[in-house]
Amino acid sequence: MVKNNFNLLRIILALSVFYYHMGYLGGNMPFWNYFPGEFAVRGFFVISGYLIVKSYLKPKSLRIYAKSRFLRIYPLYFMIIVLMFVVGYIHYSDGFVSYIQAGAGKYLFYNLIFLNWLQPSLPQLFIHGVIPSVNGALWTIKVEVMFYISVPIIYGIFARYINKKYLTILLMVASILCYYLTKYLITHYALNSHYLVQLPQTLVFFMVGAFFNFYKFNFLKPVYLILILPLLYYTSHVYFIYPFVVGAFIYIVAFQLKHVSIHKRIGDPSYGIYVIHFPLMQMLVMLGFFQNYMVGLLISTGLILILSSLSWHLIESKLLHKNY
Repeated sequence: MVKNNFNLLRIILALSVFYYHMGYLGGNMPFWNYFPGEFAVRGFFVISGYLIVKSYLKPKSLRIYAKSRFLRIYPLYFMIIVLMFVVGYIHYSDGFVSYIQAGAGKYLFYNLIFLNWLQPSLPQLFIHGVIPSVNGALWTIKVEVMFYISVPIIYGIFARYINKKYLTILLMVASILCYYLTKYLITHYALNSHYLVQLPQTLVFFMVGAFFNFYKFNFLKPVYLILILPLLYYTSHVYFIYPFVVGAFIYIVAFQLKHVSIHKRIGDPSYGIYVIHFPLMQMLVMLGFFQNYMVGLLISTGLILILSSLSWHLIESKLLHKNY
């Protein structure tokens, strides 16, 4: 098995999203603009595209594929949704029936089936914050799940008729065209701009990662990062170029840089960081810890590292080990 730096990349990208949201939720924090949260999300999509397609193409049943994807995503996701439902009830000023009728029931139902945008908040919780959403980072999980469902269709059905490499390229092009069509419709018909970050518009990032399974970009040497890093900034709004620049960055760091081993005591806390950090910071802001941003920074960083580590060692790794 070829050594790579995906574990390191995932941790770095998750922490980038964490600090990006910290600056947003914590108020006027002088460092938050330096953390590329939007790039980090796209980087996650590229990594998922490579790893999930690689996993699907292994000789195993669709049932095993579905089970492994479910156990990787849903148990911790479920726990965070339910935990915040309980926290919201503790914070609520009236009875349980009133709590459910005021929107908590809808929150629990819609969030558990990945329809977070239909009820992102809980009654009376975080109402004085920058936004009232309980966990504004979860929209990407929905996109991930949609991609998981798409992979067997793409590489199990369509690939019977089209070469996998050409099919992947075709879907990249189709996704980019969908992005510009959606952008046109948003501009001319006043649609919600959030459609731009859904499937199939974001599929191009997954497909860029998926393409790593079919072609080795050995010409992408580490020295090219000198060119790619500024390109990430200058092409971020050029959609027919940006996904490939993100992909080039991920490929070089993952495959071409010297392998950095992550100790098993650390494991892979990236998913825990991602799904826990937003409600954690909302709680800390509500409790006043971010009145001094250095206090908020230190406490939230310490807590997210502890909680994500516990999540990995006590929940995620055990479920994954049991599955494999």
